[in-house]
Amino acid sequence: MRVFIAVELTESIREELAQLQERLRGTGDKIKWVDSSLIHLTLKFLGEIRKEELKKVLQASREVAAKFSSFKIKIKGTGVFPDSPSPRVIWVGIEGGENNLETLARQLEEELARQGFAKERRKWVPHLTLGRVKVLKKKGKLRDLVLKYKGIEGGGMEIRNISVIESRLTPKGSIYTLLERIPLKGESK
Repeated sequence: MRVFIAVELTESIREELAQLQERLRGTGDKIKWVDSSLIHLTLKFLGEIRKEELKKVLQASREVAAKFSSFKIKIKGTGVFPDSPSPRVIWVGIEGGENNLETLARQLEEELARQGFAKERRKWVPHLTLGRVKVLKKKGKLRDLVLKYKGIEGGGMEIRNISVIESRLTPKGSIYTLLERIPLKGESK
């Protein structure tokens, strides 16, 4: 099974992201846009795991979630990974709750490492992926559009739970199956 842990977004935020994707489409570049109904805030991508390992993932997620109370975030700004001259991923940033998000992601990483799962080598950066650049025809056009929306501010939401999700890759795109939605119920640090 291919599994990740994420924060699911509200419908209103997904609608805002779909509108932003529409504004960014006019570059002529080959970009694989993420279906707005599937956009989420990834806390930990585990990749392929054995079915029997799912129990450990769920237990670790429950233990970490129990340490956090709900908190608020909002979407803000656009950017690209890794950098403007060679963009591969177009994203929207997160504002508010950054400390809670970073602590939540770090504690999930640490607890899952104790359970034998590999640690991520890259630094975790809270973001929502809008699209993946396949072929860049005119470098400046995408850069200019991303810069145009760099200061954009969008709606907010309260994070009340985290979700463990299975992702199945198909020729038509990813299919997500919610395995468990885990409420935050502790005190935020």
